[in-house]
Amino acid sequence: MDVEMASSSEPETSQLMRLPLELLLRVSHHLTTTELGSLRLTCGHIEKSLFPSFAREFFKHKQFNLTEFSLSALIDISRSRLAPHIRHLHIGLESISHARMCHTHRSPAATYRHNQLHTRHWILSTTGQDAVMLAEALKGLTGLEDVVLRDSNSSRRSRDGPGAAWNSYGDATFTAQTGTTLMNATVVSYDEFASYKVFVKTLQALAAAGSQVAGVELLLRRHGVPWRGTFYVPDYLKPTMLPVLARLTKLHLVIGDDYRGWSDGDAFNARTWSFDLRKFLSYVPNLRDFRFNGYRGDTLVFALFMEWLAMEEGTPVTCPTDDDAAGSAITDPEERAIIESSPPPVGFPHLTRLSLGKIHMKPELLARLLRKFAGTLEDLALWDVTLAAEDQQELVVWKRFWREMTSSEGGLNLHRLKVGRQKFEDLGNVGQARPPAARFAGGRGEAQYEGPDWRVFVREQLETAEIVRFVPQTVFWVDGDGEHDDDEDDEDDEEGDEDEEEIDEEEDEEDEEEEGDGADDAVMTTNTGAA
Repeated sequence: MDVEMASSSEPETSQLMRLPLELLLRVSHHLTTTELGSLRLTCGHIEKSLFPSFAREFFKHKQFNLTEFSLSALIDISRSRLAPHIRHLHIGLESISHARMCHTHRSPAATYRHNQLHTRHWILSTTGQDAVMLAEALKGLTGLEDVVLRDSNSSRRSRDGPGAAWNSYGDATFTAQTGTTLMNATVVSYDEFASYKVFVKTLQALAAAGSQVAGVELLLRRHGVPWRGTFYVPDYLKPTMLPVLARLTKLHLVIGDDYRGWSDGDAFNARTWSFDLRKFLSYVPNLRDFRFNGYRGDTLVFALFMEWLAMEEGTPVTCPTDDDAAGSAITDPEERAIIESSPPPVGFPHLTRLSLGKIHMKPELLARLLRKFAGTLEDLALWDVTLAAEDQQELVVWKRFWREMTSSEGGLNLHRLKVGRQKFEDLGNVGQARPPAARFAGGRGEAQYEGPDWRVFVREQLETAEIVRFVPQTVFWVDGDGEHDDDEDDEDDEEGDEDEEEIDEEEDEEDEEEEGDGADDAVMTTNTGAA
């Protein structure tokens, strides 16, 4: 009797605690974030078992912004056991706009709190304390690999259902206190927290922290950073910043001049507009992964920059004596001296991955650029690149380009190739509302290959492309609502964003590596979705 009573009084072990780790992870996978938090609080054993997967899902990629409450949270995390798990720090471009810019109905108290937070944020940014706080946090993130600046939130938060997004840390707190959301950086002159300032502050913080990060990425959908000012490194920052830049192996840029205007087609301005970026690229000689995306701006400036990038390393830049594509000849001695003082072209001897997007180029220039890096290049992506071609000669130009690239003289030996949203522009008809575009097998707008036989892929998928021409359609207005077909907008929606997809692919690859999953040796796919 005594024995029976003693045995019956012993606490029973929860069946949940007896589950193998694989099953416990499978159960937790189906919970929302709030439910997962409750499960982790049940007992120490469950918390210890779930912590590695929790840290990987919620902290391997973590997003903050340069507000005081978000940076304070990042500093606290950098001093906690979660710090080693942050490998990719995303910095959102959200800022606290003045309350009068938010057209919402809310209480006077909420408006007061909004204005107070705006004042604190403005002082934080003006005094540079945001860069100081970011540097303090970076010192504790010893496992950090990349810093990503983004103007949109990732929608891959599948745990919390369709439409759930990964927001910057602190967004929910701001909304609860003010009744409005943080505003993302916009491309207007009065935006005192614009993306190029966040980029400069981030580099300043990386330098102050002596960070060992390998990559800096701009993931911008709404605009790019301006050519001038963004990439200037003053002498007083060089002792701390240049060592950080020299360690970079990945640099993803989005360039656009929405903030400060264009070069106005002036030959001198066009040739000097990119000087800051040219000098900046000389500070990152160890790049293995370089992405250069345009976003609006002066196509002539982009073309001249690509001409410079395609030149052999160290070649002196000369000023043409005759009229050329950049405009009339420059005869003023002072202007000619400035042009010829351009930073010399860079070499990037370790470059294995090159991605170009949303730029206009002549096929001959693109061929020269690829031949320059052919000795090391393994991965090439061309996304929304518009090539010059006379009307009705697009397919001829396209085939000739790829036959040259796949020849032995081309020198390329790719393992991965991606082409999407390929367009063509007749230089005699610049500014077409909808230029001709290439469509690949099955009418798809994208083609992608990974494996050793990329030349076969080019012959079978790229050279067999069809050229699609868009005929302007009559716009029908219905009941004053302005309803009409807009194929271009539809295409933009369907095609999605290459940068976001690339980050998603990298996340998936990292997860596969950590879980021990392998990959097929060769994959050939064609899609119309985002690249």
